[in-house]
Amino acid sequence: MEVLVESFKAVVFRVGAEEFGLHIDQVLSIERIQPITAVPKMSEHVKGVINLRGVITPIVDFRKALLQREVQENESTRVIVVSIDGNPIGLVVDAATDVIDIPSDSIHKPTLVEDHEVPFLLGVAKLHDRILILIDINNLLQDINSINELKKLKS
Repeated sequence: MEVLVESFKAVVFRVGAEEFGLHIDQVLSIERIQPITAVPKMSEHVKGVINLRGVITPIVDFRKALLQREVQENESTRVIVVSIDGNPIGLVVDAATDVIDIPSDSIHKPTLVEDHEVPFLLGVAKLHDRILILIDINNLLQDINSINELKKLKS
């Protein structure tokens, strides 16, 4: 397996049984789940909007986007607020667990996707007894066709 990216600090979160990592520079904040106002005619992944400290913030159900099913919120459910083209977007995840340093020599291209282009996948980090799927949130949101709809919510 080849090394894909430089070492970086990642926010680790869980969706289902899997752990994922986002570059900390992509994360604005981590919030508890709060009431979400539904917006008609949005993609199935877009739950609606919240008022986050005076800023209307679109909310994407990351669990539905990744697992393809509805998941009930609970005490550990979090909203990871990221910046896409300067706009805040909230991602609903099952839990936000850590902020960790990931050395470049532990980041690899997964063997199952070597022949296929997966634009949102930065790589897989093997850290002792953990495996983290590292994602590029900009490419992932474009992959689930939400980015243009989310920009409409801001205007």
